[in-house]
Amino acid sequence: MNLLKIKPVWIIVKSKYYPIVPQLINLSVFVVLFIGSIGVGYESKIAPYIANTNLANQIVWNIWWPFTLVIVAIAGRLWCSVCPLELVNSLGSMIGLKKKAPRVLKSGWVITLLFAFILFGAGKYLGLQAVPRTLAIYLASIVSLSFILGLIYEKRSFCSYVCPLGSILGMYSYIAGTEWRADDTTIYKECKTKDCVAKRNRYKLVGHSCTSNINPASIPDNRECLLCTHCLKACPSTNFRFSLRLPFTDFFKNIKLTPAEMGILMLIIGFVNNNWHALVVFTLVPLLLCLLVSWKSLLPMLNAFMVLLIPTTAAAHMLHAFRGIIWNWPFYKLNFQDPLGVSTATMLAEKSLHIDHSKLEPAYRLLGTTTGLLYGAVFAVSVVIILKSPLTENINRTGKLLLILSMASYIASFYIKI
Repeated sequence: MNLLKIKPVWIIVKSKYYPIVPQLINLSVFVVLFIGSIGVGYESKIAPYIANTNLANQIVWNIWWPFTLVIVAIAGRLWCSVCPLELVNSLGSMIGLKKKAPRVLKSGWVITLLFAFILFGAGKYLGLQAVPRTLAIYLASIVSLSFILGLIYEKRSFCSYVCPLGSILGMYSYIAGTEWRADDTTIYKECKTKDCVAKRNRYKLVGHSCTSNINPASIPDNRECLLCTHCLKACPSTNFRFSLRLPFTDFFKNIKLTPAEMGILMLIIGFVNNNWHALVVFTLVPLLLCLLVSWKSLLPMLNAFMVLLIPTTAAAHMLHAFRGIIWNWPFYKLNFQDPLGVSTATMLAEKSLHIDHSKLEPAYRLLGTTTGLLYGAVFAVSVVIILKSPLTENINRTGKLLLILSMASYIASFYIKI
């Protein structure tokens, strides 16, 4: 089913105001979040509570992030289409030097290293999720970085080569039950102007050619497409569709992950499980066993193993985020009453205010049931992928059996943890 045939959807995506207006709105939200967090620094007295009582901190980590994970599992990189950083980066590239990105950026390791810094440096030692002022500095830094990179390099340099969120959502978008594709490939072949890829259209504000290093007429999977809809506006034949499909469809193609993307997956696994020993026991040890029995097909086994981790990792990431929503539920009313959160945190520190989490037990039970059902579904899909996907066509039966057992142990480690 082509969702563009639904009139309201068509009106929105064809409009010259989409996605620019949503991006500007989200940029203004960034400004509000910055204002709501820059004045709240680290104070030892309220440090254990301020992450939960500051409204800006709650919006970013316990509202926006969980629902972004849900959206990517349903509709792919929809957030990227309305992300203000894409707009800032594109505006910079319109007036900038338009240099080609160097090999070090294109390697993908800049994204992996930046994500590692966010987790261990900014997250663990600078309090990115715990100190609102650190969040404000982070927001200002990524907006500035996206603009600076735009001034130097061509196309969407920040989105393609630097943004960790884009890389994560790109891998998770393989799960999505929607896809953006050319409606009729013969129309593109017969097209003389090729407006959707033409260099002359690259820096238009509306209806520019694709700047994500893909050909919109032959998109292989969901990973790189930001759903910005500019190719639709550029195409004189409006030869595109946004269609429903079976979830996990991309996993039945010959996906190849880069070493940098594999590194990001490992970082996510350790973070979500919150146990780096589990990463070794339930991920690296099974991987080693799989590689040992498939030494003649070492690279296909490594790639298949890592690709198969994506559905479970995405599910665990989502459940981890929604556990945070449940825990923080009693704080939300207080967040709007005291947006900065300092007074509320002070009362909690002085024991003059108590947060009652006892009423959350039904929600946790529901989360537990959902967890079991979701992991069961993910395991079933993983088995089908192992048996049917081109990913594993060069792997022997023993290797496939070990892959199935590895996925089972991996899912069990997350189920026990959640």
